[in-house]
Amino acid sequence: MTTSTSPGTSGGLVALGWDYDHGEFVVLNGQVPQPAREAIYQAGFSRRGETLDCWHQRRSVDPHEQIRRAGRLVDQLVAARVPVANWHRPEQRNGDLSEHYRWLQDEGPFPDADRVAETARAIVSADLAAGRLIPADRELAREVVAGTVVVEAMHAWDDGVGWWLARTPEGSDAHTYMVLRHDPQHLNVTEHYADWYGPQARRDFRATQLRDTTHPPAARARAARPLRRARLAAAPSTAPLPPGPPPRRTAAR
Repeated sequence: MTTSTSPGTSGGLVALGWDYDHGEFVVLNGQVPQPAREAIYQAGFSRRGETLDCWHQRRSVDPHEQIRRAGRLVDQLVAARVPVANWHRPEQRNGDLSEHYRWLQDEGPFPDADRVAETARAIVSADLAAGRLIPADRELAREVVAGTVVVEAMHAWDDGVGWWLARTPEGSDAHTYMVLRHDPQHLNVTEHYADWYGPQARRDFRATQLRDTTHPPAARARAARPLRRARLAAAPSTAPLPPGPPPRRTAAR
């Protein structure tokens, strides 16, 4: 794909993001070059959004495959000097966005895993000392404090509930991973990963918990004005993507 559009021009911007309704999606801003539109279509973003003026992939596509497709598309657009940005964090652009999609697919250790493990032990130790946890959850709490269960990453949502990725400590390639849910009265396992899944659990946690998927302020403001949104939906400012070639038959994997 070649185009004369370069970063910083008024030729348009491609923003990529994720939400529950659409999965990975693309939002076109301004006059996005036709070759870039064709690349977006070829990457699988061929469905029009229902609650957001965007293009998304088929929902039947595996979420991690959606991320891989989005990452390849970002690399392709950056190489063609088409400006791209993170829809949720518009200041994250071009090469930084390419790095973001590589991070979403990363199965490697978390850089701050040791600090997180210490933090989790301190939190749970305080819960035990104060008698806050229900009796059924205290054994797991004692395992966290003793290091029998090691917390590698954590994230707290607005409701104050913490979601922690934890593992057994048998070695770098022999972990059994699990997801823990923590609040002031509870600490329990919500999901166990199979032994063979291993570090892929880190990739899942990055994509489902650590990734910023909040709506930017401008999008929240639009959502608060439904009549304006309805008018925009009735007369969208962005021309539709061109039709793509007929699907090619491929061998099943």
